[in-house]
Amino acid sequence: MPSTWKTLFAVTAALLGGVCVAVAAIYPAWGTDDANERLHVRVAAAQVGGAISPFELSPMDIATIRPAALVERLHVTGEVKPSRQAVLRARTGGRIVHSDIREGQAVRAGDTLLRLASEDLQAALKQTQADRQAAMAEMLLAMQSLNRLEQLVGKGVASHEALDKASSDVAAGKARLDSLAARIEMEQTALQDAQILAPFDGIISKIMVNQGTQVAPDAELLTVVDVADMEARLLIPTQAVSRVAAGQIVELEIDGFEDQLIRGEVARISPVVDDGSRSVAVHIRLPGDGYRFKGGMFAHGAILVRQAEDGIVVPIASLRRDENKVYVLRILDGLLVRQPVTIVAEWEDGLAEVSGLAPGDTIVQTPLSELRPGLPVTVAKVG
Repeated sequence: MPSTWKTLFAVTAALLGGVCVAVAAIYPAWGTDDANERLHVRVAAAQVGGAISPFELSPMDIATIRPAALVERLHVTGEVKPSRQAVLRARTGGRIVHSDIREGQAVRAGDTLLRLASEDLQAALKQTQADRQAAMAEMLLAMQSLNRLEQLVGKGVASHEALDKASSDVAAGKARLDSLAARIEMEQTALQDAQILAPFDGIISKIMVNQGTQVAPDAELLTVVDVADMEARLLIPTQAVSRVAAGQIVELEIDGFEDQLIRGEVARISPVVDDGSRSVAVHIRLPGDGYRFKGGMFAHGAILVRQAEDGIVVPIASLRRDENKVYVLRILDGLLVRQPVTIVAEWEDGLAEVSGLAPGDTIVQTPLSELRPGLPVTVAKVG
């Protein structure tokens, strides 16, 4: 009779153990919302009776290693601007007497855009040129007189005092000629400055004066921009300056071209910090063919600051450490295996590029603390 009770007790215990295993496998979240507690229940249930049953992982818990193209982006905003822009100013004061230009008008380098009144300048130039002609005639007479006196002094007919005076007259005449030549050059420059010429091929973007306006020296007259070479001016925080370099690819969306991804290139980086925003300006060279960008268009996108081809990447959360060594749990023949890895670089979105794994390897990507090397596992089928 006692043996019968023992047999019944053993059967009952085995059945209860089986029920525990079934309940733990079917309802892993029963009684707790914490992932580690659920895992503890599943592992404990798998060990009932001293036997270790395979631990069931969900497809979301694992990752199969595949080479990937890695890109790290720095998100930026800014605006489109002409790469060349010139604000033309009056070098001399005067009245605008010629102005037949319009905003948006195309101009060529050297075209006359504005002209200031120059009658007084022309009259002064003519007077100075006439004075120079007279001075040249006086200089010629003085030199002839000097030559005669030199001959007479040699014969003992003229005095040395007369010769010295003739030499002084020649020197004074030369100084006067030099002075008049300098005045003529200055007056010719003033006449040239009375004409405002286009410095390069471009478009007139703004006109500040009209015909008949009296302007002072250094007054702003108009602005010319080079629309054939447009660029985007982007602002980046000072902390990110070290990540940006000339030649990096930039992908932008620009107002008016919402359906297109505009690819440009970092051309220049400002050497100073912008006073207002405390950011650094980065100038992006934009493609010219097929686009008609306008200054002031809003631009936003990303600078591709770092790229790598065929990288082996794993979630940073899948990395484990012991004694300052890094490893992952690799699934091999139904068992968890400790696979040492070396971190090559950390990327955005919680990814790390590593060595030590090969394409096709399967690892555990979720940080389940109760998993350990040697534990048998199985992956649940979807559906």
